Amino acid sequence: MSLRKPVSHNGRALKLATLAFGMVLALGLLSACGGQQTESESGLGAGTATVSTVDTSSWKTLGDALSVKTEDVASGWDDAYYIVAFKAGDSLFRVVAKSEDGIQAKTSELDFSADDYEAKLLEIIGGLEIVSVDDLTAEVPTQGQLDAMVGKTSQELIDDGWAFQSYSMTDGEETGAIFTKGYVACNVTFDTKVSSDVADNDETGANLKGAKVTAAENAGVSEDSTDPTKVR
Repeated sequence: MSLRKPVSHNGRALKLATLAFGMVLALGLLSACGGQQTESESGLGAGTATVSTVDTSSWKTLGDALSVKTEDVASGWDDAYYIVAFKAGDSLFRVVAKSEDGIQAKTSELDFSADDYEAKLLEIIGGLEIVSVDDLTAEVPTQGQLDAMVGKTSQELIDDGWAFQSYSMTDGEETGAIFTKGYVACNVTFDTKVSSDVADNDETGANLKGAKVTAAENAGVSEDSTDPTKVR
């Protein structure tokens, strides 16, 4: 069985700490020209809270938004935008801020393993002006909605508004894949075997055709949610 690392479609750096595949994976730091990181996705989405109680009206900078953060989920940045997705209690937010020239260089100089990493990062990004705030709380599937996916085919998920993003587990008796709807993501397990070689050449999930879902769980946010080149 091969557990697959999510990849950046546009070549930005990815640093992944944990991802819920039914088990917690420890993934390392990948380097490239920009930045994106995904963290603590295993903790996202008990699926019981559908309404946010957090008041975002006073948020003007990333520092304001991050002051209520209780858990990192993901972030992505370039010299145009800096995007963070995080949990505040049971609420899930995606915040887009205007970036600055040199942000990539400044963040790349930080030592992620250092105890003061977050404080140093906040010094760099805390003053960035917020462009938009998306409250994704209501979009996170409840456990009942996840359970209702079991028995459906990949096409039925697509008919329900989900989109295939990537494979998450291959080379076993079952196959895992990340499906997204809006900015949220689920890890879905199917009752079929797909080899890693086949998966590497399947960008649409075509090899899951006819396979049925055996399990589904929340898996954080989609790759597009923190892609600064796709800010709209």
